[in-house]
Amino acid sequence: MTDRDRRHPDSAEKTIQDIRRVTRRKFSTAPSMASKIDVKMKTIISASRRTDIPHYFVGWFRNRRKVGYVEFRNTFGGKGAVSLSGEDVAGYLFWTKYAKPFHTELASMRKEGIPCAFQYTITGLGTSTIEPHIPRTDAAVKDFLKVRESLPASSAIQWRYDPLVLSNDMDEAFHLERFAAIAKALEGATDVVNTSFTEPYVRSIRRMKDQGDIVYRSIDPSRHKKAAKSNPDLPQVAKIRANALLMELSACAESYGIELRICSNPEFDMPKSQCASAEIFSAYGGDVVEDLRPGPSRQGCQCLRTADIGMDNTCISGCKYCYVVTSQKTALRNFNNHDPEAVMLR
Repeated sequence: MTDRDRRHPDSAEKTIQDIRRVTRRKFSTAPSMASKIDVKMKTIISASRRTDIPHYFVGWFRNRRKVGYVEFRNTFGGKGAVSLSGEDVAGYLFWTKYAKPFHTELASMRKEGIPCAFQYTITGLGTSTIEPHIPRTDAAVKDFLKVRESLPASSAIQWRYDPLVLSNDMDEAFHLERFAAIAKALEGATDVVNTSFTEPYVRSIRRMKDQGDIVYRSIDPSRHKKAAKSNPDLPQVAKIRANALLMELSACAESYGIELRICSNPEFDMPKSQCASAEIFSAYGGDVVEDLRPGPSRQGCQCLRTADIGMDNTCISGCKYCYVVTSQKTALRNFNNHDPEAVMLR
């Protein structure tokens, strides 16, 4: 709780009420009826596609839950806010590559009966030059299994082998070996693995230049205009090659009771991911996320609408393919200046 919130608790409550009215209009299945919607209509809180809150910002997250609301800026600079009051939150969807610092908070939330679900990324590239500050695979797997113990079912945690980074060194054999080892270790702990090919965002391409001959998802000139213009010779994965690899990964996953899905790559004929979904919250009851509108974050995305409370340029994991970090220097500066008592991450 910030000093201002401590001095003026009534002001914090008024802020929550104001945010609640805006949220009801924004997330309603029938926005024109917002004024008549019961205040019990709830929101999924995404924490976060833009940064790793369970890994790096547990104290801040805990403080914002106590206060009851959070503010944020999206990647385009627009400001937003959302209530974290229990009566306004349907559940929390956490995105992480390592959640060990979050275990105590997660246990507390589960004791409160708060629905929690996870998109947990393990690519097998931890400590490599591509994911320099991500723990090794064995540590990540151990942590994944620990998180699963806190959840009511394997449906509440999905594995992400994402992105699928292809190069001469990281070819099909490389990925099949690593994928199989992780799938075997996670057998019974999850039902779904989501994947996609490295997206040709300008920021990602620039950050990956020192990683050799990375092969990207095929450029769509309508979506990747800047990348198409500035990188006309960018290596792109052939659809035949991509499909062959996906089929092998799918067969491997299936042998361990896991379904491979493709995330926001609609050009491939594979089961489609829905990362924020009724399915991932299904263990908490069928009405947890009822009446929420679709809220795709990009082309091909199948997700329900969420309120993402993270911010760009705050994650210090150093993943070279990341498109929400301008540079490691910028992320480190923001991380070092981070105030866990602030209303937003930076």
